Amino acid sequence: MKKILYVTDVVKLDPSSLDFACYLCELSHSKLTGVFLENLVNESRPAKMLKETAIEGGIHVQTENVEELKEQCLADNIQLFKDSCERRGVTGIVHRDRGVPLDDVIIESRYADLVLIDASTSFSATKEGVPTRFVTDVLADAECAVVILPESFEGLNKIVFTYDGRASSVFAIKQFTYLFPELKEHAAVVITIMEEKNKPSPEERYKLKEWLHDHYSDVDFIIMDGNVKTGLLDSLLLHNRDFIVMGAYGRNAFSTLFTPSHAAPILKLAAQPVFIAHQ
Repeated sequence: MKKILYVTDVVKLDPSSLDFACYLCELSHSKLTGVFLENLVNESRPAKMLKETAIEGGIHVQTENVEELKEQCLADNIQLFKDSCERRGVTGIVHRDRGVPLDDVIIESRYADLVLIDASTSFSATKEGVPTRFVTDVLADAECAVVILPESFEGLNKIVFTYDGRASSVFAIKQFTYLFPELKEHAAVVITIMEEKNKPSPEERYKLKEWLHDHYSDVDFIIMDGNVKTGLLDSLLLHNRDFIVMGAYGRNAFSTLFTPSHAAPILKLAAQPVFIAHQ
């Protein structure tokens, strides 16, 4: 049984992303640990902003007091979490982490197999785009693989692996496969954007193909010439209801196919779940 973490702010929990989290646990026969984060050390969000955030999450807030508001949201969201797990037949466990959210998540990830998080998760006093600074920091520092959750979930079609010949992209493919062997019957697609400065050798592409055929029954390979940013972005956005898998996300760069300018549009525009792993 794997340990999968569902990370959320105590004030707002997204039912759609939670449904996908429960689906993954049901699929992999894993327990789901809900990590409810409270920024106790340095809460900078005013009561008005917290109230608006709670209302966006569907909670009818009955108080203007920050502490009472958080307690009400926590109680409602924990109940939602438990109900969702019960509907899927998933074992649900609750962790309430009260401290520094980023530090808490990194420590939790050290003793977990997978972290699930919404791209919009934020503890900032100002509105942020996605992925937020908090999420990019989690991606950079997490000590296990991370899945950026989709805004909605209507079933899973294919698995889309991004491959550039580097060790980090192969590591992500292997980690995903080891975590979800139950997906071996799903169709898999490997996308490679070939650029002059960074071309996987034919021998390495053959080795990857050989390895994938040992783990998946239906594998297709797409090789495209051109610019990584436009080519990969266009390709991924055409794949609806797919699970995207990619390699390391650094604090300053993707170490596989992306630079930071490429990463933002992928995570902002892709409605599909994105699995990211680094060594």
